[in-house]
Parts: sequence; C-alpha cells; structure tokens
Amino acid sequence: MTVYWDEKILDAWNDIQKRREIKEVEEKMAQMSPEEWLAGVQLGVIEYEGQTISCEEKLFFDEQMAIHLPTSMWLIPRGIESKGNTTHQHDQMTYKNEKGTVMFGLTHMTHLIQMDDVEQFLSTMTIQLKKKQAGLQVVHNEVIELSEMKVASSEFVIPLKNGKYYQILFVTALEGRLLLGSFHFAADEVIVWQPLARALIRTMRLV
Repeated sequence: MTVYWDEKILDAWNDIQKRREIKEVEEKMAQMSPEEWLAGVQLGVIEYEGQTISCEEKLFFDEQMAIHLPTSMWLIPRGIESKGNTTHQHDQMTYKNEKGTVMFGLTHMTHLIQMDDVEQFLSTMTIQLKKKQAGLQVVHNEVIELSEMKVASSEFVIPLKNGKYYQILFVTALEGRLLLGSFHFAADEVIVWQPLARALIRTMRLV
C-alpha cells in the first residue's frame, strides 16, 4: 500500500513539475508577440533570450517561391541529402543549423493539389502520422492565409529514444503541385524555434 501511494504522490509531483515547466515556457514565449517575431524576421534581425538571430530571404524551385531563413542555417549538399533516398522525382531542399539541432526541409511533390485542398490533405496526413508514430502528440493546427497562398500547418511533439522533438509541418500548393515543408528541432529549442518557425512560414510568397 505504501509503495502504491508513493507512486501516486510521485506521479502527482511529476505532473505539477510539468505544469510549472509549461507555464515557464509560455511566460518566456510571451515576451515577444507573433507580430514582433514576424517584424524581426522581415527586418532581418531578432534579439531574443540573449541571442541575435539574423535572417534573409531565400529563393527556391527555380525562383518560384521565397521564404526567410536564419543565415546560420546552411544547405545540405544534395548528394548527402539524398543518400539512400529513392524519391528523386521530387524536388527537395534540406537545411540545418550549425549545431545540427534544427532541420528545415522543403519538398515540391509530384502530387497534384489545389490551394483550397491543402487543409484537408494535412488533416489526413496528420491522422496517418499518429497511427505510424507511437506517442506522437498534436499540439497545434492552423490555416495561414497569406496574400497569394493558403498554408495549412500542424505542430507535433515526437518522443524518440534520444529525447523529445518538436516538428512543425506545413503544406501549400505551388504550380498546382503539393509543397511540403517542415521544421524539426529538439524540444529544448522550442522557446526560440517555435515562434521563430511560425514567423518564417508567414514570410512565404510566390515570386
């Protein structure tokens, strides 16, 4: 009986600690509004949590679309990126930061899609991901209306053997084909990278 109650007390304590951690993260993230993050990205520099983050606009897929990215992220050479990958029919770009803790990918698929169908596509894809990935938690969904694009976005917490990871998956249409993007980073990077990634996605535009 004592062991049972000790376990209950420990579970309750762990739950309290998690809630405190979540509250602390939310308080830190509230120091800058989404509008301030977006303005900083578009301006080209953000000062946050003792970090200076420089950003610049990059063009992709024969200069058909643009998105801002931190200058600290660099393109993984295609030969390394596609090693062991047989999906050569897709146009794919992968970036990572200097520490290797943050990955960004863009894939222009062969799958045909209309702009109005991207939300339903991502909803179906999310259901499939939850079935395949044990413990995956969906924490946020939204549809972003940009001037020329509609972007559907889902955010996940993914438990892996070496820790938890956070992923922001987004889809839109480019030239009538599916454009799939993703930011993937360690959970301890979420204070900076969740609001930063959300702002970066909002800089997407057709050229």
